[in-house]
Amino acid sequence: MKLLVILCNHYFDETWCENIKCLDDYMKTTDMEVDYCGISNQNDFDVYENIIQFKYKIINTNYQFSKVCDFITDYKSELHYDWYMKIRPEVKLFDHIPLHMLSENAINARARVYTGPRKIKYGMSINGEGPWKNIGDCLYDETEHNVVLDDVLYIFHKNTIQNNAFEKIPTSTETQNEWLHARIFNERKIQFNVIGIHLCFTRHNSFSGHINME
Repeated sequence: MKLLVILCNHYFDETWCENIKCLDDYMKTTDMEVDYCGISNQNDFDVYENIIQFKYKIINTNYQFSKVCDFITDYKSELHYDWYMKIRPEVKLFDHIPLHMLSENAINARARVYTGPRKIKYGMSINGEGPWKNIGDCLYDETEHNVVLDDVLYIFHKNTIQNNAFEKIPTSTETQNEWLHARIFNERKIQFNVIGIHLCFTRHNSFSGHINME
């Protein structure tokens, strides 16, 4: 199987080189053939090219969700990968991505907002150690609903591309946060699959929390 890692941000900074090394180390231990795509506002790909090699180097000054949608739409005919992972360079992984938990018909990520019965270690982007420890946004219910995925790292199968999850979105000044992602994915009838990912968002020193676990 083949995986395309889409490293996406408005700039690439050497401060995050250690994060990229961790990412590459974990990718090398998978059974997949891995390529990298870099999407930045400017031509600063060389910052990470002593660590990884970019198959695609895209300069795009739009917001992050638009960056990903523009790339996938523009290159759709030549993208022949089984899996895709969008990740920001500020993310530092502490463990492997749980590939056995992935759904081929959903966006796989931690939750930013979650109401439901599942217990997921490292399943929340908040409530872990860091500045967002006591924000909340996780409630127990017998039925899973009101799910908003975190957008710093998510994984999706080629099926979601074929189901138009990443068609271009209209140009807008609206903040492209997790709620916008959720609204667009819901409008496009794309499912969500919440998984645990052990990571730190190093820009704010924020660690993954748990869903319905003490």
